[in-house]
Amino acid sequence: MGLPLQVFREALLNAEAIHTEDRIDERDRVEVTVPDASAQDVVKTVELEVPAGEVWFLNRLNLVTEAEVSGNVRVSKFPKTDTIDKKYLGTDQAAGANTNYDLSAAGQLGADLRLVGGDKLTVVATVTAAGGTTAARKVTLNPYGRKARRLI
Repeated sequence: MGLPLQVFREALLNAEAIHTEDRIDERDRVEVTVPDASAQDVVKTVELEVPAGEVWFLNRLNLVTEAEVSGNVRVSKFPKTDTIDKKYLGTDQAAGANTNYDLSAAGQLGADLRLVGGDKLTVVATVTAAGGTTAARKVTLNPYGRKARRLI
């Protein structure tokens, strides 16, 4: 009797998780800019895609929103909501905030977020100011974690 395939897969996942090749930090940040004079409820997005052959283990997301815009992050690996990637935060982060989301903490994911080549994080900026933006405004995502070579 041979080993069940699931046991082999779990061993490869564990090996993959400890075989770090590089850091993911603020050098990998992605920003979306909402132009000056954008009306309320205007939405702008930008994507960060994991390169082919890599696997990312993210342990923290830092989301920074400027005045007049709220922010959120869509994760392509999550289930779709009406054919759109599901947002990580249930409610958009308020304008003018700088928040760290510890993904392995209780109330968050409870573990690192594993993304493989082709998976995407999409930063979403939404104008919240009733009169629109009074200047160009940014929402910035700083992901933190490690890169590894994909084994599975």
